[in-house]
Amino acid sequence: LGGVLTHDLARDRGFTAEIVCGGANNQLADSDPSIAADLDDRGVLYAPDYLVNCGGVVQVADELLGFDLDRARARVAGVFDTTRTVLDRAAQAQTTPLAAAAAEARERIAAGNRPRFAT
Repeated sequence: LGGVLTHDLARDRGFTAEIVCGGANNQLADSDPSIAADLDDRGVLYAPDYLVNCGGVVQVADELLGFDLDRARARVAGVFDTTRTVLDRAAQAQTTPLAAAAAEARERIAAGNRPRFAT
């Protein structure tokens, strides 16, 4: 279910989550990055879905080559390292993980650093 985290919910003292890790469908109610900032202000770790949820896309891309489970698992294993990089980047820049993930994505796209699904 996407789009459920609103400003009101992010600021509600009854909202006690410590981590929001998006499995799919952006959890933020809209594209306004200030909702992520509200979560950050409360000490709630927000990991955007496009950062942490790539398993399905990796599998589909790997199927184009003739699916190999070990190869797909190796690609997905890199998600942990990328997430750690983004969280470290956010801490160093004193910004939200959402802003850091967006910056990481922009830089990778600009550099042409897209995953290669070669055999």
